[in-house]
Amino acid sequence: MKLSTRLAFAAWIVLQVACAMPCSSADSELQLLCSEFQRYSGAELVFLRDDLPGGKYHDVMKPLAESQRVVAARICVDEAKMYPPGFLGELGFKALGVFAACASTTTTDSSRPFDQQLGGYRYFGVYNGKDAVAAAMYSEGQLALTFHHEIFHHVDSTVDGVTEAWQLSADDAFYQGAISGLHPHAAPPIAGQDLVELRKRMIGVTLRDAVSQYAAKNPREDQAETARHVMSMLPNSLVQAIEQPELAGSQRILHVLHEYEHSIPDGPDFDWFVDVALDRAHRKTYPKDVDELIATLEDYADGGASGYDGVKDDPGGARHALKAVVRISPSEITDEQSQTLVQMSAEITVALLQARIRPDASERRFDVWGQEDANGVNRTLRHDIAQFAGDAQRLSLIASIHQPVAESDSSIISQVNRSQLRHLKLISRYFIFIDTIWTVTPGTRSVFEATRLAVVNSIVGGDDSLIQELRTIELREVAKRIHRASI
Repeated sequence: MKLSTRLAFAAWIVLQVACAMPCSSADSELQLLCSEFQRYSGAELVFLRDDLPGGKYHDVMKPLAESQRVVAARICVDEAKMYPPGFLGELGFKALGVFAACASTTTTDSSRPFDQQLGGYRYFGVYNGKDAVAAAMYSEGQLALTFHHEIFHHVDSTVDGVTEAWQLSADDAFYQGAISGLHPHAAPPIAGQDLVELRKRMIGVTLRDAVSQYAAKNPREDQAETARHVMSMLPNSLVQAIEQPELAGSQRILHVLHEYEHSIPDGPDFDWFVDVALDRAHRKTYPKDVDELIATLEDYADGGASGYDGVKDDPGGARHALKAVVRISPSEITDEQSQTLVQMSAEITVALLQARIRPDASERRFDVWGQEDANGVNRTLRHDIAQFAGDAQRLSLIASIHQPVAESDSSIISQVNRSQLRHLKLISRYFIFIDTIWTVTPGTRSVFEATRLAVVNSIVGGDDSLIQELRTIELREVAKRIHRASI
């Protein structure tokens, strides 16, 4: 055998042995982490430029060393779990690429250092403007911050699950109005004990104004910088937004949280981020399989007939199940399943209210949770009332998602409307009970009024004159008016 032939044969043997060898533990871990990222977030995690969707990126995107990819993947999985399952996918976000460095050789940017080795101005990351992000990992802590900064650009471009380039700046006027104090966001209600627990976890400083000098570039970067601050100092940010809403920094925080909530239908609200900060966001997961979801809903909707009153014993789980209903597309299930989902959602929505306020047989006495703080505010009560508004809005959203089925069977819409009116009637009587025993502060009254409007606006169709009355008459009179309407 010729020497060249022997060398070629030896090389072939080496190649076959290498191919037959199992992947290294690092490769296996990376594959598992990438799979976990995609399964949880709904988007891909990649490490090569060619694996990113098309779009505008930096000229130089240096690949990470193999040993660093596992480190980066762990960080990305952890940070993705600060958002609800499937959130990135529902946003229409397709891929996150992580690289050793990103640089532009064509852009002159005085705010960026010029890197001689890269031959360009060094960046932390870039959003491609439609569905993907490329992020550099110069350090582990920096990658986590860049993750949230760049992801927020996509959040900022997306409303109710629809991403459009013009939406990236559509909220800038509202943002300026909030941080200037002309049209501020209100401090969100929170359960008193949750606030106590958040205070225990506070770290860092109060954000009094902008996060960084870079935030002055434009409102989009200001918001993205705020987002990375919020997600890196979540307990601190939430407490500040509640207790010092008048600060420009607090208004930045509240605006960013508002953007997250409205980026997709039934998006992550203030309560979600409180749960994340208190390490309880992932206690409950529900299957996307509709039959399993229906079985779960049946447990909550049976009112304790099975010996387990799920709504009373596990209201958080019931709400998570209703959020799962929002994610079910009617095109993927039968009309009968759609009908069942809407009907049970209506039952559970009212059951959540009843389980919390516990009306007696006459519906004149109720349970009131929480205690007044040093300022005479019962934060738990305010949180409860605001949560009842969210429940009503979610039910309306579920009915609208399954509208074609509901229109073919008017009894479904009737049941939803009866549930909303029942909801509103109990809230009115709850207010009367509280206002009779205690002095309702202006802030708590405003939460009741906001909830009243949210529930009324969640009624689908119906008697226009009745709906207009329910919007405008005294809250004390609402229960009587609904009673006369014979729901």
